[in-house]
Amino acid sequence: MLIGGISVLNLLLTMAVIRKLRDTASTGAGRAAPPDLPELPAGSRMPSFHGEAVSGEIVSAQTTAGSAAVFAFFDTGCSACKPTVPKLIEFARKNALPTGQVIAVVGDNDGNASEYVDELGGTATVIVEETMGSMARAFSINSFPAFVIAGADGVVVRSGHGGGTLAAGIPA
Repeated sequence: MLIGGISVLNLLLTMAVIRKLRDTASTGAGRAAPPDLPELPAGSRMPSFHGEAVSGEIVSAQTTAGSAAVFAFFDTGCSACKPTVPKLIEFARKNALPTGQVIAVVGDNDGNASEYVDELGGTATVIVEETMGSMARAFSINSFPAFVIAGADGVVVRSGHGGGTLAAGIPA
């Protein structure tokens, strides 16, 4: 008798858990946004940085101040990076961002950055540097692809790895 009662209780609890999981999945509740980069979480100040674009333009905290911006970090040796480039381009187009507000940093130790430069040209200000170069170090990037979205006030709005970071719009 005791075993039968425990079995019925176990069955009822299991059914309640399954119902709750189905409700959560259908409403979208519990679906977390991609986590922020621990080194640059939302609400933190943008780091001091300085880089030179392939066009010769200098990119720094001062040149991007006063405008919202997205910083994308790729590496030519990263297999997950190439598929996120179109997501960055689409993000820039949807948010009508000029090239000065879309900064793409390409780590390149093997001389293959031209593919990225060609694809991102006209959409982003592209900086090519050695893997884990000065820009990546300034932003504490330790893996690729990585994205940092900053507001015009110089505060990080969102950061993370992968194209999911670009799912929401950019602040005005």
